[in-house]
Amino acid sequence: MHQPLSDSTQDTHRRLLEAALVIFADKGFDGAGIREIAERAKANSAMVQYHFGGKEGLYQEALRFAFEQGPKWIHLLPPAPEIGEPDARPKALARFRDYISCFLQEFMECHCTGKYLPVEVDRAAHILWSREMQYPRPSIEAFIVQSLQPFTNYLNACLLILRPDLDQEGLFRMGMSIHAQVIWMHNHVGLTHLLRGKAYGLEDLDSLAEHFIQFSLRGLGIPEALAPQGA
Repeated sequence: MHQPLSDSTQDTHRRLLEAALVIFADKGFDGAGIREIAERAKANSAMVQYHFGGKEGLYQEALRFAFEQGPKWIHLLPPAPEIGEPDARPKALARFRDYISCFLQEFMECHCTGKYLPVEVDRAAHILWSREMQYPRPSIEAFIVQSLQPFTNYLNACLLILRPDLDQEGLFRMGMSIHAQVIWMHNHVGLTHLLRGKAYGLEDLDSLAEHFIQFSLRGLGIPEALAPQGA
């Protein structure tokens, strides 16, 4: 049974994780050095082995730490409806709208703002997670799937009611297209600023969420849900 960490040990543990996120984001796994990470964390490099079992363990725990500092909004949404329950279709439509709105809101609120982590560490965490989404290290693949499963399960539960004709490949493609809108904006804040003339802010949240919702509903072919749109 693990003994609880003392306050000073917890502080060192966190400093090492935050330092690791910054160095790994800047130099990649192969280019990052344990001594450099420890120096940034103002800790002895032997503590990396003590806390994490080495560089690979530190990398895994740093990504896990970054993800777990973030939002748990998926667990705050009303439960997705089940097939066959009363009013399943209108409930699925409402939950679908909630899902996209909350997904977008969380990205817009936490993106490099220091909401969950210091700004430099937050930015590094986003860089690392974006990199892992493209080129996942084998040691982190299971954690990525486990972490993202609640989100895909929730969206798929709604889609199965709204589009019961979809098979597993159809569900995957629809989910990919729906998520891509929000993730593209999240990963291209600077490019959006260059192309649009200014980045999107929280004042744009409602209109942008409605645009993504309506765009997705049209792609899904949900005729009864299509409100007039000028966005």
